[in-house]
Amino acid sequence: MSKSNLSSLLTLSVELVHVIFDYLDTRTILLSLGYVCPRLRAITNTYERLILNFRSISKSDFHHMCRIVRPENVISLILSNDDETPGQIELFLSLFDTRQFIRLRSLTVFAIEDDNLNRILNHAIHNSLISLSIERSHSSNHPSTTLNILSSAMSRPTLRKFKCTIDWLLSDSFIWPRESNIKHLTIDRCTYKQFCTILRHLSQLRTIVLRSFNLDIHNEYEYQSTSYPQLISLSMGRLFLSMDKIESFLCLTPSLVHLRLEGSADDAIFNGSRWEKLIRTKLPSLNRFDFCFRSQNRRVIELSAIQFRTPFWLNEKHWPVNCVYDDIMEEVLLCSTPDFITRLEYNFNGPVVISTTIQNICNGQSSQYFFRRIVELELSQYLLDSLHFTSKLVDFSQVMELRILLSDRQKFISKTQEQLINLLKETNHIRSLKIFFEHGFIIDFLLIENICSLVPHHVKHLDIEAKTLADIYLIIERLQHLSSITFRRLPFSLLPVTEWNTQLKRDVAYRYNQDALHIWLDKSPTEGNRTETFEKARCLCDTLKV
Repeated sequence: MSKSNLSSLLTLSVELVHVIFDYLDTRTILLSLGYVCPRLRAITNTYERLILNFRSISKSDFHHMCRIVRPENVISLILSNDDETPGQIELFLSLFDTRQFIRLRSLTVFAIEDDNLNRILNHAIHNSLISLSIERSHSSNHPSTTLNILSSAMSRPTLRKFKCTIDWLLSDSFIWPRESNIKHLTIDRCTYKQFCTILRHLSQLRTIVLRSFNLDIHNEYEYQSTSYPQLISLSMGRLFLSMDKIESFLCLTPSLVHLRLEGSADDAIFNGSRWEKLIRTKLPSLNRFDFCFRSQNRRVIELSAIQFRTPFWLNEKHWPVNCVYDDIMEEVLLCSTPDFITRLEYNFNGPVVISTTIQNICNGQSSQYFFRRIVELELSQYLLDSLHFTSKLVDFSQVMELRILLSDRQKFISKTQEQLINLLKETNHIRSLKIFFEHGFIIDFLLIENICSLVPHHVKHLDIEAKTLADIYLIIERLQHLSSITFRRLPFSLLPVTEWNTQLKRDVAYRYNQDALHIWLDKSPTEGNRTETFEKARCLCDTLKV
């Protein structure tokens, strides 16, 4: 920061500087601006709207921020014990008394143990929490203490947004609160009956997101005549329904303004005329319809091309519909605006035809990406041959997580390695790289060396299979910029790994479960110690013969 800019900033009132802070991330506020000068340090110390997001953070940044943050200034807290930061929540609780977070309005926890969740919630629910999110807990049962605390949290008058990706709310032991002001709910999955139970108990609910919803199309269900007009937004993912079931199900929610559906279904779901009738008769208030359906029946292309080009879709609702077709794979993707799609398992092999209700184009001719907001992208090895076409369809600059499935070792050495180098140059914002191998793929020291040479410095998390301690050490030694690593399908026990990590002279937190080792790494050792560390680890590997 130049002296003139600093002088200009320091002439502003504290209140105006705090408004500027509202547009900055907490790391910048605490670890950058807070060290510029004593006055800015004083201003950061009085800023009472800090948002602490510890998910995917480096271990050194975590320790640094914990040393200087003032808990009473935090309004939002995100803690995570997931694969990238194992042991973080336990470490956090050893450093802070959760009762100090007196201004907390939003709390999110990932992969938390029951005891730690109860400890945090016992204090957090007495704050004026507006948002509570519990994702992927390690709980495998329904502990009564946790269920009681959740019920109490849901009854708090200030709570408006609740996300729970565990089946706790679906447990027969869960006691629904008599009153709740929750307006937005996200859960992993539920049945039709459970869906009705939720809406019956949460009378103020306006928005519900179901990450997975599946009614068996081969079984018949009796649909109740009761409707729930309070709901105005419904999102359902990983869907597999017949059009008949969808029509019956949506009778429950006549006031919907927004509907989002993702998944697969029977061919009737590609019938635009049937959708038009459903929306006119049962969803008269609907003004936004996001959908994405896959099929391998080419006949649906002709069906959708005609029936989604009616005045209802184009003139009345202004809903263009897009169809992506790959003739080689016979893969069909029908969707509304593709901008709401953030995760993509790419199955197109070669050039595709993109048909919209306005025009038909080939992805080689389009001046714009079709998938503009893909954050998580999955590609198999054989699809890398058509990378030229993929790069015209998907905006690689938006991808944050890349998953690659390797199946042919000989092809990897001769061709795929160069393809991945080019791909990783284009996906220059990815933070997480996950490499999977099909069964029978030979993994050895040479392969690991080649993969290490591919991983760019902007990648901070690597997920990969390892066969020996030497493989693990090579990755940690070569890829010093990584802040976390997951090693999968380990053929050896954890005990030698614990001893081996001690030799690295690094602050390491780890979790071992289901033959996978998740490591959260602090800064790498100094260059002077690395040669010594290398030799000790090599000797240990030789001694263990792994």
